[in-house]
Amino acid sequence: MMIRAFLTATAFVLFAGAASANPCGFSAAQTITVKGYAIGATSVPKDQQERLAKFAETAKARFEICVFAQVDKTGSDAANKKVAEARAKGVVNFLVKEGVPKEHITVAKQEKALTFFGLLSDDQADDRRVVVTHN
Repeated sequence: MMIRAFLTATAFVLFAGAASANPCGFSAAQTITVKGYAIGATSVPKDQQERLAKFAETAKARFEICVFAQVDKTGSDAANKKVAEARAKGVVNFLVKEGVPKEHITVAKQEKALTFFGLLSDDQADDRRVVVTHN
């Protein structure tokens, strides 16, 4: 029983660490998480646009900006991949309109949500997000 509890706790820590890792491979100095996407929605949610615009102000002066989208666990892999790519593209387009040079932005592939808590059906909305970081 004690070993099972230890293994479960260890798996949780490793899994949670993977969820917070930067898939672009650089040390992120600043991060913003864009949440509030409805199922299948790809446009930057209106209530997140002001936050993302403020983030763009600092990102304009950076040379490494990483965008990666996550999806919930509903839907097929093909549909989730398409939605994740469209969400990432929507954020990239938003940042470019705000003056961030497109050539400084990398879109990382992360089609599946990696959060531990998102395994629960009540937490699916939290998995529908785009994370943006810069060095």
